[in-house]
Amino acid sequence: MKRVALIVFWVLTAVSISSAQTTFYYPHIANGLIGGVVWKTTILLTNPGGPDASGTITLTRDNATANGAGTPFSTIAFVDQDGAPAGSGGIITFLIPAGQTRKYTSSGAGAYGGGFASVATTAGTVNGTAIFSSFDGAGRLIAEAGVPSASSVPNQAIFVDTQGGFNIGVAFSNPNAAAANVSLSLINSSAASVATTTQVLGPGNHNALFTSQLFSGAPAVAGTMQLRSSAPLAAIALRFDPSLTVFTTLPPVTLTSLLTPAVKWFEQRSLFAPLTSVARLLSAFQLRLG
Repeated sequence: MKRVALIVFWVLTAVSISSAQTTFYYPHIANGLIGGVVWKTTILLTNPGGPDASGTITLTRDNATANGAGTPFSTIAFVDQDGAPAGSGGIITFLIPAGQTRKYTSSGAGAYGGGFASVATTAGTVNGTAIFSSFDGAGRLIAEAGVPSASSVPNQAIFVDTQGGFNIGVAFSNPNAAAANVSLSLINSSAASVATTTQVLGPGNHNALFTSQLFSGAPAVAGTMQLRSSAPLAAIALRFDPSLTVFTTLPPVTLTSLLTPAVKWFEQRSLFAPLTSVARLLSAFQLRLG
């Protein structure tokens, strides 16, 4: 009994160690004027507990070609919660003492530009969300939606509901140093594949398209879009009404196990080889539970 308790203790300890996240992403950043609508992105970060946290927000703009490398989003300007300029050259540095929060809002100035943001921090307690806001020519708010931060994973699915003239805007970014081979499949509610396409997404690059553009000619569906990649990607989606004015967030879902990081942690340490099979067993058991 003591041995079982010890094994469980080490498994949970490994989960705790390996899940301390120091890097996360905002898969899409929108700013500027397009089609008479001004877009702004607000990034919110908080450090609810633990040590003081420092870090950087690195803004990357998608390149003209999908398989090229992304470039620094240096043309976008942000202000903080006090209205003071924040960052320059596509990088915002921050210091967040325990219990405090930081807010960074893009100016909306200039022609529309899109990209993504990488957040690197010294403390795993830091987390955040973002807000997409759209304004008319008079500066009146038209619509906005909260967007969660994301981790990068190789396989994920996004809910797609294009019935009644709705459209799904999908953004995915490649924070890796190498290009990613991406396979996209549109799946209906009966699990049948409706359409497929492939892309090569360059290192540090980002892509944002409507599903109607990705799968031209595909019928309206209520299902998912499966995104499988040779390298981990960060993704997010928005569901737009037929006028493309009102939108809401559609975060992706994954099938990764909570214990997967623990399995990898054990595999990398020969000292704990006897516990690797136990972690694998618990991981498989959790996946079956859903």
